[in-house]
Amino acid sequence: MLAAMRREASIEVSKLLEASSEALQLTLLSDWGSLDRKIAHMRIQKPGLALSGFVKHVYPDRIQVLGLTEIDYLLSTPRETAEAGLAAYCQKPICALAITRGLDPPDFLMDAARRHGVPVLRTSLMSSVFISRLVRRLEELLSPRATLHGVLVDVLGVGLLLIGRSGVGKSEAALDLILKGHRLVADDIVEVTVRPPDTVWGSALEMHQHHMEIRGMGILNITHLFGVAAVRDNKKIEVVVELSEVQEEDYDRLGTEQQVWPILGVDVPLARIPLRPGRNIASLIEVVARNQLLKYRGHDSAREFQEKINARIAASARGVNIRGTGTNVPRPDVPVAAPRPASQAMPIPEVE
Repeated sequence: MLAAMRREASIEVSKLLEASSEALQLTLLSDWGSLDRKIAHMRIQKPGLALSGFVKHVYPDRIQVLGLTEIDYLLSTPRETAEAGLAAYCQKPICALAITRGLDPPDFLMDAARRHGVPVLRTSLMSSVFISRLVRRLEELLSPRATLHGVLVDVLGVGLLLIGRSGVGKSEAALDLILKGHRLVADDIVEVTVRPPDTVWGSALEMHQHHMEIRGMGILNITHLFGVAAVRDNKKIEVVVELSEVQEEDYDRLGTEQQVWPILGVDVPLARIPLRPGRNIASLIEVVARNQLLKYRGHDSAREFQEKINARIAASARGVNIRGTGTNVPRPDVPVAAPRPASQAMPIPEVE
């Protein structure tokens, strides 16, 4: 069911510009190309001492971020010292320089970048905001990815991945959920990715986004039919719901067995719903989401019920009176009064 995983070991600077120019407010200052340089790490680096020529710990596969402190340092340092430090710094095959706050880079910085073919980018964002957004975007672009067969829906804020054999009724169940006011993320093909530390996110392929296939009706555009509130672009997968024609002995009746379904090495909770004629599958899926919300608040109904049963059994074994059974069980450590012999019986008063 899970397609071959692919991991983006690196991305080109040009791809980052195309994918993030609006969110990161990035513009290209350099005109000498080199946009095919590879970004291979999710983290960024602030150059610090590297601008003075100490480049031992410069990681060229990370985007180098220069803010107000770095630009002020270059402008306040003697030009010969600054140029020597930049020459050693740019000799590293740096993937890209990013200047924040919309600052204008010094001419000698641009000259050093031009000589060594280092792309120079600029953003109007503050350094802290830019770094936070950039790291999140790189996590998305560089994370392991795979595609799988299923339907991803957002039910009460819980991401549910519906799986099962082809034709089992996943899309029809998702359509019922949309009619109840819930949201579609992806139908038929779900692209999944892992984001640090251990969360799995799903989205639709670009061509399939916001569309659904219903047998007998064909392709439906959910946005046109139900509005923009009925869809979303991506969602964290929090529960996998398997729809299958399983036998009664094949699934847990109490729900105390914690089952998981691994996605790209991350174990996601699994709920199995057996299909039977006349069952309202959409309502059962909605209950799965509600039950997951309860678990987030520390309430596991199945485990709490089992603990009550175990407590009753333990109390019965100790001979403690069990409430609600109508039976008083004598405790072995409490003596029971013996009946009086007939000779000591209380006399019955005569009535005149």
